[in-house]
Amino acid sequence: MSRRRKTDGPSLHSLLSQASRRVTSDLRRVVGAEGLPVEFWRVLEVMADERGRTMSELAGQTGMQMPATSKLVDRMADAALIQRSADPADQRRVILHISDFGLQKFLALGEEVRQHQNRLENTFGPEREEQLRALLRDFIEAHRQSPE
Repeated sequence: MSRRRKTDGPSLHSLLSQASRRVTSDLRRVVGAEGLPVEFWRVLEVMADERGRTMSELAGQTGMQMPATSKLVDRMADAALIQRSADPADQRRVILHISDFGLQKFLALGEEVRQHQNRLENTFGPEREEQLRALLRDFIEAHRQSPE
C-alpha cells in the first residue's frame, strides 16, 4: 500500500511552477518597460544597498547557481549595471558593486515594482501573506540543505 497522500488537483511542483511563472510574467511587464530582464532586476534589488559582494554571496542571495550567476554578471557588466573590483583584502577575489547607472535604473523602477509587490501581497491579506512567506522560506531552506 502506498504511503503517498492522495490529493486532488495539480502537484505541488506544478503549483509552485505556475505561481513562479505568473509572478515573473507580471514583474517582466514592469521592469521590461525600462529594458531590463527580470534576472537583472533581481540582482539590482540585492545590490542596491551598495554593499559590495563576492560572486558566491550574490549567487546565494539570488538563489542562483554559480555558473548562471557568473554569466549574468558578465551581461550586467557589459550593460554597465554592475562593476567589478579587486578585493582589497585578497587581490585574487573580485567584489561586485552596483554602478551609478544600475542604481539609477533601480531607483527609476522602484515605485512601480513596489506597487506590483503591494498588489501581490494584498492578494491574501497580511496574515495569509506572512504564512505564505514563512512556508516558502521553509521550503527554500529545506531544499538548500538537501543534496542536489
